[in-house]
Amino acid sequence: MRKLNHSEQLAKHVIEIVEKGTRAEFCLGQSDGEYDLNLTFADGTRAAVEVTKSTSQDGQEMLVALQKRGNFVNAVSCTHSWFVEALPTARIGLVLQNVDRYLRAIEAEGRDEFSAEPSGESAAVSNILKDLQIIEGSVLSMPSPARIWICGPMPSTTGSIVNPDHLQRAIEREAQKPDIRQKRWTSECKERHLFVHVDSLNDEAWSALVNGCMPPQTPSLPPELTHVWAATDEAPNGIVVWTSNPPEGWRDRGLILPCWPR
Repeated sequence: MRKLNHSEQLAKHVIEIVEKGTRAEFCLGQSDGEYDLNLTFADGTRAAVEVTKSTSQDGQEMLVALQKRGNFVNAVSCTHSWFVEALPTARIGLVLQNVDRYLRAIEAEGRDEFSAEPSGESAAVSNILKDLQIIEGSVLSMPSPARIWICGPMPSTTGSIVNPDHLQRAIEREAQKPDIRQKRWTSECKERHLFVHVDSLNDEAWSALVNGCMPPQTPSLPPELTHVWAATDEAPNGIVVWTSNPPEGWRDRGLILPCWPR
């Protein structure tokens, strides 16, 4: 039997804590298109849970590319070691080939850090954003030889507008996926739950969740689903968990300590 992936472990851990006395067990019939987890509540009633992850596909592909190709190059043209952050749309091969000379142009302007803007005052900084999709960087104090470290997308912590609609749309997109709607839900389960693991690569939805920016509207779910969970384990103080049972709106279930796994 295959092991639970990270999102499924998160769902099991969260649900068993939030719903006291509930037991969540992996469903063995997944090869036949069944859902992920069977829930047995304290009173003996049962429910079905499908687990999914809301993430950035571009961001995931970038992280895979960094793992395959490596996340640094030796500095030849530029003088210092650098740490740079690339946008999810960056082509890692192109970045690795060219980042050294683009940073040399930034060093020539006397800069030891930058935050890129499409039409900023610095041509060198504008070019590294336009051509390589690198959004920011800073010099590292490291011994020789100088190297350039490339980081994938990271969630923003300041300066961005947090909008509850971003989370709502992310949850509803997951709920409408054909593979979720076509699951073989058993007739004995009157409750059919969707557990959405909100990954920090999906920056806008993740920011709404961790900043407590709860959508005022009830999420729109297809008839196949009766309940929805939104959770992330990448928050500063624990696992953030919200639930909704339409027509009821969202409900904050509090912070949960990330104890892994059972």
